[in-house]
Amino acid sequence: MFKSLQEESKLFNHPEDEAIHLALAAVLYNIISADNSESFKELQKFSLILQQEFDLDEKQTDHLYQTVKASSSGISADLETINHYLKDNPMIRMKFMDKLNQLVGIDGTLDVELDIFNEALHVIFPDIKRV
Repeated sequence: MFKSLQEESKLFNHPEDEAIHLALAAVLYNIISADNSESFKELQKFSLILQQEFDLDEKQTDHLYQTVKASSSGISADLETINHYLKDNPMIRMKFMDKLNQLVGIDGTLDVELDIFNEALHVIFPDIKRV
């Protein structure tokens, strides 16, 4: 799948741990790169979310950043992975959506960022009806 995933997989205890964290990082990265620009504040928040909320260290965070930055895949599969791993824990799903919301608002809100947020919302919380 990813070259760096094979090289750095020793950073995570289980393949499932890496899979969910890659999916989370990919969605976060899609928010910060939606405007084709990554500000220092966005990158800082990206790292902070992964380290504080998902209990990752700097090496793991750097690995995830490099991996998702090099990826050209869409976020649909990543959202399905997140939904699969978090479907039984609504509090963590809410926390994740809160962190996405925080990223969206860092440098002003763009429609493309809101589109990603809304897509995540409807995959992770499918019971919420679209208006």
